[in-house]
Amino acid sequence: MKKILLTLCLVLSFGIAKESLVVLDPASIEIIYMLGGEKQILAIAKMQNSTIYPEEKTSQLKSVGTFSNPSLEQIIALKPTAVILSSYSLGLKENLERFGIKTLYLKADSLDQIAQNIKTLGEIVGKEANAKTLIADYEARIKHLQEHPLDKRGVFIYSAAPLMVFPPDTLPGDVFKTIGIENIAKDTAGKRPILSQEYILQSNPEVILYGLRIHDESELLKANPLLSKTKAAKEKKMYYLDIHSLLRGTPRIIEQIEAIYKQISD
Repeated sequence: MKKILLTLCLVLSFGIAKESLVVLDPASIEIIYMLGGEKQILAIAKMQNSTIYPEEKTSQLKSVGTFSNPSLEQIIALKPTAVILSSYSLGLKENLERFGIKTLYLKADSLDQIAQNIKTLGEIVGKEANAKTLIADYEARIKHLQEHPLDKRGVFIYSAAPLMVFPPDTLPGDVFKTIGIENIAKDTAGKRPILSQEYILQSNPEVILYGLRIHDESELLKANPLLSKTKAAKEKKMYYLDIHSLLRGTPRIIEQIEAIYKQISD
């Protein structure tokens, strides 16, 4: 409730006049385009290892640097009324506000937060009706998946050495919960838990997802040979995912979730 009230206060501080935005968060860029509010974007931060939807349009936008290293000087020169920050640009907040430029940071650690972010951005760009429609479709598709859980145990690995996994309180962790996969890392501590291959074998997951720093199943099994004895490996239920798109908190994530669900259920 406190987070919702804080977001509401931030939105109200933007006022009713149309904003001219510099958007450093790729998820927010995608949502604004899906809402039809892209005319209010002055510039964005470009991605180095992935693209931003819709690529044919976002690739033409003015850049103020990269996602991991946006330029304060270039942003100020554009004189935006507001800047939507990313997790990599939170350090710009005080400097921007010193120049009278409002800032907003939208977390997306769960599917519910994505819905709230759609609503928030819809209010900022004056596309509330579009936001309501987008949220309704997004939530309906999530509800359909929740009503047909997979009822399996699984783990989501993004580093082979050490074995680093996504815990439940992350966006990939929430995806697991949504499609009915019990995360074997549910009782581990910290934001970036490291599991031993012995622990994973003992937990014996029925599904193993991997990606980000791992691009090949053989690479993962070579570094962690005990994983080949898990039920997931024996039944060929190990799946590579483009985690960059799964970590981006936009309603387009539902397409990734439905694809994961179909792979596992098939």
